[in-house]
Amino acid sequence: MSDISKILIVDDDLTFVNDLSKVLSAYGQYKVLTATNRGDEVFALKKEKIAILVINMNAQNIDALALLSLVSLSYRHIQCIVMIAEKHHSVDTVKKCPVKDSIYHYLVKPSNLETIGCAVLEGLQRLDENDYAPGVFVGKIVAFLEALEKTCSIQVHFGSKKQGVLYFDKGILVNASCENKQGVDAALEIFDWPPLGFTEKPAKGDTEKLITPKGLDTILITSRLKKEAIDNLISPQQGEEEANCLIEKCEQKINLFIVDDSRMMRKVIGNIFKNNPVINVVGEAENGEEALQIIPQLKPDVVTLDVEMPVMDGLTTIKHLMIQAPTPTVMLSAMTVEGADVTFDALKYGAVDFVAKPSNTGNVGLEEQTNEIERKIRLAAEVELEAVKYVRAVSHDKKDALALTGKPCEGLVALGVAEGGYGSLLKILPHLTVKFPVAYLVVFYVSSRHLDSFVKYINKFSPLITRRAENQAKVEAGVCYFASGEEYLTVHEQEGEMVLHLSAAPFASRRGSIDMLFFSMAERIKEKSIGVILSGMGEDGGEGLEEVLRVGGTGIVQDPAGSLYREMPAAVAARCPGAKLLPDTGIPKSIEEVLRLK
Repeated sequence: MSDISKILIVDDDLTFVNDLSKVLSAYGQYKVLTATNRGDEVFALKKEKIAILVINMNAQNIDALALLSLVSLSYRHIQCIVMIAEKHHSVDTVKKCPVKDSIYHYLVKPSNLETIGCAVLEGLQRLDENDYAPGVFVGKIVAFLEALEKTCSIQVHFGSKKQGVLYFDKGILVNASCENKQGVDAALEIFDWPPLGFTEKPAKGDTEKLITPKGLDTILITSRLKKEAIDNLISPQQGEEEANCLIEKCEQKINLFIVDDSRMMRKVIGNIFKNNPVINVVGEAENGEEALQIIPQLKPDVVTLDVEMPVMDGLTTIKHLMIQAPTPTVMLSAMTVEGADVTFDALKYGAVDFVAKPSNTGNVGLEEQTNEIERKIRLAAEVELEAVKYVRAVSHDKKDALALTGKPCEGLVALGVAEGGYGSLLKILPHLTVKFPVAYLVVFYVSSRHLDSFVKYINKFSPLITRRAENQAKVEAGVCYFASGEEYLTVHEQEGEMVLHLSAAPFASRRGSIDMLFFSMAERIKEKSIGVILSGMGEDGGEGLEEVLRVGGTGIVQDPAGSLYREMPAAVAARCPGAKLLPDTGIPKSIEEVLRLK
């Protein structure tokens, strides 16, 4: 690897951490970092590009399962060495698993430190050779939960194509659901999936136990035999070419459908993915009407959609598509640039993202442009279908909001959002309630210029009065105030009234604006605070929402499975288990229910 690799040790056993750090540092080939307290591990993941994670699943002060969940969702390149406090038969069986996912080594503590050093070198070699499939194999999740004797449910998601839930009682898998299947049938289906991302959720008391211990043995044996059969097919005797062919068949590709009226542009986009091992172009259409006829038949994973087309334009197409055959859609047009009304329209109608067509004009090279198009398509393929929908937003008059402005502000709702946040806000802000004397505050990590455009646009569809936050402005009920992530927006008390304080963030590159807002809100109004975290990168908002919950306020986090960028909601959800985990479309109703009770 070209840069010095970084190893993160996560354990609350200080003696072990110090001893292992000395041994690993002696190798001199990488930098060793440690996390011994809750929150340190998430901070390290955000600040440093970690290559290898060494984690103790039995650490008392660290939620190891939540950390593995975060890695499976947002840091899928990291190679993991997992330690267990005592020998357990379930983990022993997983050691023989042929699936090469992100968890590659298992050790029982105490373990020989030199053995861990050799395992670290093995992990670095896997990264260099790209010899793994990112994510975690379901069988390993099941084994760890049995060893930890956890009672919970685990939501597993493989892109937008597949999702399921596994239910555990004291570590034993007792039920599963997937599409229309339940019990053993569902579990067998899920165990066939490639390595994936997962999220831990609280157990439901009324879970039906459809999987018996004998049924679980059948599932594990069947899954192991299938994996071994695939592994045996790829033998050295077959030759490298045939093995690669089998691997390619076993991997699930992203099927892409292109909609553009220009034959030349369809060819240009198709050529971008001509030799791509992951993205496969399965069809194309020259206008929206033709696309709506073909897409339900082909069922692609992602659609790229132009705006200006004859017969049926892109905006009309996406409205119909989201109703007839919801599919993650990336607007690919010269018109869909950040800050443009047409871009916001497309996102409002259900598009998950946008990107400009490749062009020789401008300062960005073609290679960088095509890489960005590929990145956007990969991200879109990961969005759950439940999050892909057209949520109707109509123009609102401000009569109800204006009636609130003269009343004392009795509560605050603060929203923190970053990358991928336009779509989430467009599904939330038009549907917020104006029944209660509260104000809304939004910190959004976009440039001030683009934020100005968005505030002007969303004001047409929100029942609230939307405006940019201003320093020393009185906080008025019925108003939604916006600040850029480049600014610190906080709430203060002045002559018995709440006022805003706005200043430039001193360290804009080190995100902390959402935390600052949440801390100030929690300090001023305590249990009347509602903090909301939406799509984005990083972990800003985690500490602040923790404080909101500590003082009796309410925390809401957008479900990472439906977020375009999962890192921030996943990190905050892991840090704040008391927060509600909801799809963006469910957040307005939840806020209203909380305000009614307060």
